[in-house]
Amino acid sequence: MGLGLGAAVLAVAVLVLMFGGAILNGYGKRKIERAFAGAHPGYALRIGHLDYTVGANRLVAQSVTGSVTNLTLSVGRLSLTGVRWARLLLGTATLADVLAKASLDATNFDVTFPKSDYEIRCARLRASVPGSELIAEGTELRPLVGDEEFFAANAFRTTRFRVVVPECRVSGLAYGELLQGRSYRAGSVHCSRPSFDALVDRDKPVEPFVKRPLMVHGALAAIRRPLQVDSLTITDGYLRYGERVVAGAAPGVLTFAAVNMSVEGIANRGEPSAAIRIRAQSHFMGAGVLKLRMTIPVTSPDFSFRYSGSLGPMDLTRLDAFLEIAEHTRIKAGSVKEATFAVDVTAGRARGRVRAIYRDLKIAFLDARTGTERGFANRVSSFLANVFTIRESNTPDKSGSMKEGEVNYARNPQDEFLQFAWFALRTGVLDVISR
Repeated sequence: MGLGLGAAVLAVAVLVLMFGGAILNGYGKRKIERAFAGAHPGYALRIGHLDYTVGANRLVAQSVTGSVTNLTLSVGRLSLTGVRWARLLLGTATLADVLAKASLDATNFDVTFPKSDYEIRCARLRASVPGSELIAEGTELRPLVGDEEFFAANAFRTTRFRVVVPECRVSGLAYGELLQGRSYRAGSVHCSRPSFDALVDRDKPVEPFVKRPLMVHGALAAIRRPLQVDSLTITDGYLRYGERVVAGAAPGVLTFAAVNMSVEGIANRGEPSAAIRIRAQSHFMGAGVLKLRMTIPVTSPDFSFRYSGSLGPMDLTRLDAFLEIAEHTRIKAGSVKEATFAVDVTAGRARGRVRAIYRDLKIAFLDARTGTERGFANRVSSFLANVFTIRESNTPDKSGSMKEGEVNYARNPQDEFLQFAWFALRTGVLDVISR
C-alpha cells in the first residue's frame, strides 16, 4: 500500500506540472484516486488539498487517507521534495531512481488495525533518501480500548501491549535496495527513552491448539529478503510487565528502569559463526542493577543461544509487588549481595549454573482467596512448587565454596522467547534456595 500511495502522489505531481493547480485538485486528484483503487482492489484512497511549488520542487498534500478491510491509514500533512519528475515523465525510470534525491516529511501519521484493537501513531515522520535516514518522533502503539474492554473481547489468555518511543533514528538505510524490493538494510537504529508495557490476563485459560510461538531463529528465517542492521541501541528505556489473576484487580508488576541496551549483528543470513550479540543493563524493581549478555546464532537450524548476567545488591522484599499477586508468595525478609548466572541452550534444552550470595531469606505463602499468610506446610505456590525447605542464607565457607543452582529446563510448546529464558533461569534460582 505504501509504494502504491507513493506512486499515486508522484502521478498527481506530474498533472500539476502539465495542467496547473485547478486541474490538480479537481480532475487530476479524482483520476489518481480511481486509478489507485483499480490497481489495488479493496483499497480506498482520499487525497486532501494539494499544492506544488515549482522552484522548491515540493508537493504538499494537506491530508491523505487510505483504507482496506482490516487497516486504515491517515496522514495529517505530507510534503515530498526532490522527486525527479522529468525521469518519471519519460516512463523508463524505476521508482528507486525517481526518488533517489527525494525527502518526505509527514505529520500525524496514524495506522489503525480494527480487528486487533490496536493503532500506531506517529507525530512526525521524516525520510531522506540521499541522507539514508529515517526519523520517527512521538511514535506510539496502543490499544483502541481500555484494558477491561480489551480483555473482555478475548475468551482466552492474551497480552495487552503499550509502546511509546519519543524518538527513533535510523541511519545508513539502503533506500535503493528497499524500494527495489531487494533487502532491508541499515547501519544503525537508535531509540531514545522508549517505554514498553505488557499486561497478561492470567484469569483466563490458555488457548488450545495454537501455533507454537516463533523463537528468534524461526522469526529471522521467516523473513524472505535479506535483513541486516549493524547496530541497535536503546537509551534510558523503561519496561513494565504485569500479570493479573482476577479480572479487574490490580496486577502483579515487575519493572526495569534506566534500560540501556546495545544489539549488534542483526541479520537473517551469514556465516555459520554469525551471531546477534546483546548487552543490556537496567535498574530492577528500583532496587538492584541487572546486567545481561546474550548471543543468538543467526543461521542455527534449531532453538539455540547463550545468555549470562548478574544482579547487584538488592532488598528481595521489593519482589513482593509481583510475587504476592502473581504467585501468592511473600518474601518477608532477605537481601542478595550478588547473583550471577550463565545458561547455554541447545535445541530447546537449557543447562547452566546460578550462583547467589544472600542472607536471611524468609518466605510466606498466601491464601489465594484471602491473601493472608498460610504457613509453609499449607502453601500452594507455582513459583516454589518443588521447594520443600528454604535455605535461609547462602554464603561462601572458609574454602570459598557455596551452594550453586543447576539450570535444567526443556522448552514447553507454549513458551515464548523471554518466557523460556526466565523459566530456565528460575530452575537454577529455586535450586539455590532449596536444601
